[in-house]
Amino acid sequence: MNDNRFDNIEEQEEHRETSSLNLRADCNIEYIFTSGRGARALGVIVIVLFIGILLSFLVNFGVSAYLGSEELVDNYYDEQDHPNIILSDFADTFYLSEKIRKNITSVDYYLFRRLPTDSVLLGKDEFLFPTYNEKSDYNYVADYLGELDLNSDELNAYYTAVLDITAEYEKYGIACYFAIIPNSQTVYSDRMPGYMGNISEETRLKSVSAYLARRGVTNFLDLTDALKRARSEGELYNNTEDSLNSRGAYYAYLAVLDMLPREINAKIRRIYLSDSDFVLHSTTGKELARTATLENVIKNRTVSLSTDFVQKYQVLLRYDTYDMAFAKMQYQEELPDQPRIAVQFSSDWDRIIMIDYFSNTFGTAIYRTSLDFNTQVITKTDPAYVICFIHERDLASIADGSMLPKK
Repeated sequence: MNDNRFDNIEEQEEHRETSSLNLRADCNIEYIFTSGRGARALGVIVIVLFIGILLSFLVNFGVSAYLGSEELVDNYYDEQDHPNIILSDFADTFYLSEKIRKNITSVDYYLFRRLPTDSVLLGKDEFLFPTYNEKSDYNYVADYLGELDLNSDELNAYYTAVLDITAEYEKYGIACYFAIIPNSQTVYSDRMPGYMGNISEETRLKSVSAYLARRGVTNFLDLTDALKRARSEGELYNNTEDSLNSRGAYYAYLAVLDMLPREINAKIRRIYLSDSDFVLHSTTGKELARTATLENVIKNRTVSLSTDFVQKYQVLLRYDTYDMAFAKMQYQEELPDQPRIAVQFSSDWDRIIMIDYFSNTFGTAIYRTSLDFNTQVITKTDPAYVICFIHERDLASIADGSMLPKK
């Protein structure tokens, strides 16, 4: 039936199309508000908006309670209390507050195992490894990958330097020995991050050790093999610092004694320790954990000597450049006064943990945290042997002339 309200067929068709669209729109709106799915979607939107408002309030309240009357921004304390911190304050100071930064770093570590610095690598079993040492200008990563490869002239420089340093001590009737303490990444390369791959066969220490051995040098000891063999006895390095622990120092001490002449070993009584003589305890993270601001999160597995260990010596003479330790009176017959040894270190920590072993073996020992050739110390202390403990990262000190007498 035709609708008489319209003058022609075109107007009728247009009316029908418009009515159909309005009907569909009405149906869609009705469907959204009446169907279960639409109702749930609307409910989710309302809940999200409510939670957003609630979280905004909680953040404002939480930050106010957390910071309280303390400084808002590190190094920008204005000596005024800030009991009510608005959201703009929070936004401005969020990344400038040390406390908040540490919390962010801790959460990032727990959730994603990420560190806030490229100066430290996070290895397996919470082992931390350094990437660079400014003091030595040494790149750990480059060496691990074999990128510090030495040419023949550089290798020969090490050979010549070892001979020259040895000859200088021989002028005073002193036998000189070099003991190289490897990096933690060298002994525990399997704890390095998986993406680093295997340690190169052309690291600086491996290259120098192999070259000196081929040239017949016998007073240069790379401690890598000895420490790798001792890994079965327990952890040898601090997991949050590139340094030996007391157990690692003990096995380094044994390896050095094996390097010394037989006549020395015939006179001394070396120390024999078992696992029960060491104590493992958890302490605040050391240098690398502090660098990552995670010292309270990544704990150090510290291994130290048991309190039952008897110190048979005492340090009686302390000078600016060296210390001298002597056997206590009741142990003077057990610890021979001769031969006297001088033990020099490139790291003060190595000196600290080595003293107990060498002074419980030799009646008189001289200790220095320096590798330089010091004529005054030599003439005053008169050692028969000098042992130079050099950390792998400081290996260049052999060839750079710093261990030779100053001209």
